[in-house]
Amino acid sequence: MRPLVPLSPTLYLPPQDRLLLGKPLTAALDTAEPDAWVDLDRRIATATAWRAGVRPLRYLLRERYADGNGSVDWAAAPRWDEEAHDVTWSRFPPSEAETALVLCHDRWQAREAALALTPGRPALLPLLLVRCADSRPRVRERARRVLAADLDGPAAAELVPLALRLSLRPHGDWALERVLAVAGPLPPSLAPRILTSPLAQVRALGARLCLERGLLTPAGLTDLVLTAPDRAVRRLCTDALLARVSPGDPERLLDPLLAASSAATRSSAVTALHRAGRGREAACHLPDPSAGVRSAARLVLRMEGRESGELYRALCAGPDVPGLAPGALFGLAESGAPGAAALLRPLTAHPEGRVRAAALAALRMLDAVSPDTLMAAMDDPHPPVVRTARKALVPYVLLVPEEWLAALVAPGRPRHVRRSGLRLLCAHSLALRKRVLAALEEDEDPEVVHEAQRARYEPLPPAGPDG
Repeated sequence: MRPLVPLSPTLYLPPQDRLLLGKPLTAALDTAEPDAWVDLDRRIATATAWRAGVRPLRYLLRERYADGNGSVDWAAAPRWDEEAHDVTWSRFPPSEAETALVLCHDRWQAREAALALTPGRPALLPLLLVRCADSRPRVRERARRVLAADLDGPAAAELVPLALRLSLRPHGDWALERVLAVAGPLPPSLAPRILTSPLAQVRALGARLCLERGLLTPAGLTDLVLTAPDRAVRRLCTDALLARVSPGDPERLLDPLLAASSAATRSSAVTALHRAGRGREAACHLPDPSAGVRSAARLVLRMEGRESGELYRALCAGPDVPGLAPGALFGLAESGAPGAAALLRPLTAHPEGRVRAAALAALRMLDAVSPDTLMAAMDDPHPPVVRTARKALVPYVLLVPEEWLAALVAPGRPRHVRRSGLRLLCAHSLALRKRVLAALEEDEDPEVVHEAQRARYEPLPPAGPDG
């Protein structure tokens, strides 16, 4: 057996090792970070886990091969003595670090014994709160009695972020309720700590708590609506911000929301324009890329007594309209304006590829596009136009000439045309695929080669009784 290479000495120790060396909690971990306490509890429980004299392998390896440099001896850690029915403290009363170790010990008897030494030691309050959500009923109930007698308002406010994190545990609700009851009004400076948890569930709970306690200003709400990574948080803050919008919107709360990247946020803001007395501004959002925003804009305009059809017709008036937004073409089709198809057909020749693709898709929505038009669009230099035409051609694939389909995948055609041609061939019969792709097994395009080989080995369906 090859000898293990000794681990290199290191000056960087994990929090549980620092505590074992006697460092105070403030020097062992980031005491302002709730997840640091939860992680410390898990790490110490793992490090003190004695199972029939067997310790976790990673700790044995670290202690054995570190040559005593930069390592700690967990065999000297406090433990539960079955004969004495007490903890093997190194001294009494124990230090803050030693008490913290035993509060997170793997043995529940040790954790329970350490609870008697926490009153009057504010630095241990976070670990006491963790024990209030302990899996053992005796430890949990005793920790709750100790915390109820030792907690005051300022200390409780500092524990709110950790209590929110612990509320995800099966027995963690009590801790959050107790902390909030004792804390009273929360300082607004607590909001950033509540809203920056790495867990999405905690961030959502924190946002709800901040809204209930009034910790967020309109500027803070706007910032969360525009930057929060969680949809639930953005939704909560959007609703709270829109509830503050008054007639005339003197604070211009809607302006940032109307330009948000989230379509749901823009849709809610457009709907609120009518309540704010700014309903006529909804016309600016008729060509929005999102169907939900366009629908909200049309609804607001109807409440203002205006029809969106004429506005859409004006936006799509000519085939060479500069800066034409594709959303305007979709909106024209969605509005059901008379003559929409007649306005959309010339736009299939618009100079901008994105407009041509939108025109084809809008005509497809109106069921007003012919296979001939779609076949002609398959040669478009703009890939989105070809993809749109290909999707619309699938229902007609058995009606188009087989020679035309074969020409789409011929060598020398643009790659996006060949790829779309392959999709159409896959929608056709296997026999045609075999014939067309038989000569393309050595093609330069790997996707063409893959489809050719797949068609070669795929068996034809059995012939019918008449075949």
